[in-house]
Amino acid sequence: MIRYTLLVDARARRGAVVLGMVVMLGAGSLVGARAAGPLPVLTGPPLIGPTHLSLVVGDNRSPPFILDVDSQTVRALPSLGIPARPTLWSPQLSLTLTAGRALAVVTHQACAHCAISQTNFLIGADGSVQRSTTLTLTRHEYTTPAFGSTRTWVLTWPHGGGCTLRLVPGARRAVGVPCGTPGSDTASGLWLGTGHSEMLLDPLTGRIRERVPVTGRRFDPLHGDLALESIGSSDPTGLTLVNLATGSRKRLTWPSILHFSYQVFAEPNGPLVAVWFGDPAYPGPAQAVDVWLLDTTTGKFSHVPGFPAQQDIKFSHIAWTSDHRLVVVSQSGEGTRTVLGVWTPGQGTLPVLSVPTHAGGGYYQFVPLTG
Repeated sequence: MIRYTLLVDARARRGAVVLGMVVMLGAGSLVGARAAGPLPVLTGPPLIGPTHLSLVVGDNRSPPFILDVDSQTVRALPSLGIPARPTLWSPQLSLTLTAGRALAVVTHQACAHCAISQTNFLIGADGSVQRSTTLTLTRHEYTTPAFGSTRTWVLTWPHGGGCTLRLVPGARRAVGVPCGTPGSDTASGLWLGTGHSEMLLDPLTGRIRERVPVTGRRFDPLHGDLALESIGSSDPTGLTLVNLATGSRKRLTWPSILHFSYQVFAEPNGPLVAVWFGDPAYPGPAQAVDVWLLDTTTGKFSHVPGFPAQQDIKFSHIAWTSDHRLVVVSQSGEGTRTVLGVWTPGQGTLPVLSVPTHAGGGYYQFVPLTG
């Protein structure tokens, strides 16, 4: 089970959708960063007019479904092997946006020492589901989706080292790479983490383009050669925008009143990064979220309207559309209230509308599709 957990975490370590998968800042240095009282729930003007959006929603606790935002209709999708009632060895599901469709990666391991089965599905806005790739992996193999493709990078880490990387399906021979955990595949290369350093490498040749030590630091790749770095010791709120190609480092001001943890969501093919700040006890037992937009060309933050807000962290999420809108789903009141907001950067308000509450896992993982 330990090896399986490592494999799942490897696939989710960039852009993870559950705060529990995020590297948390040191809790001991966060004393005094608590609220004096509850925040309001997320509100905004009514979302009026067609959005032409559908949300593919799925988690490890219940079968996936698709929500038509404009008609407010919910349609069940094939289970993809996700049971209605999860067990210890239930399949794990991750969702990402790929080529205008939702890429659903279902990973299953029947026992601690069993081989791992991974099946990729492509889900369209019309609810169509197409099986893409099925892999049988050993406990010493790790995967990550290939950039702009429905294919998968597979890193094999045998006993004694000598790691290799191959593209599946693909006719190219595997190339030698440093042993580590594959992260995001970007237009600039594939990120690979070793625990002590992060490397940006050419996955076709295995050549290391950049290497940065990360001991005692958190390191989140953004666009291309850009990354967001933070430290969790003497200065837990320190953020630095790093350009690996030029070596430049720009110190940023921590924008949020929340100091517990954060996640980054890079805009597709753009300079913007949504930064989700979350606190699971603000004030306890309530939870709060704050969302800011980082412009990587200027290093400036701007606030997404309506935040910070009180909401249930593990049942809420944000995601970019392919046409550069930010979609927010916020659940609060222990599942009694769920709203969806669609925001265009620069807009002065966040229009929202009520959406059906999903009793299983909420909206902690979704992909917005246009059309």
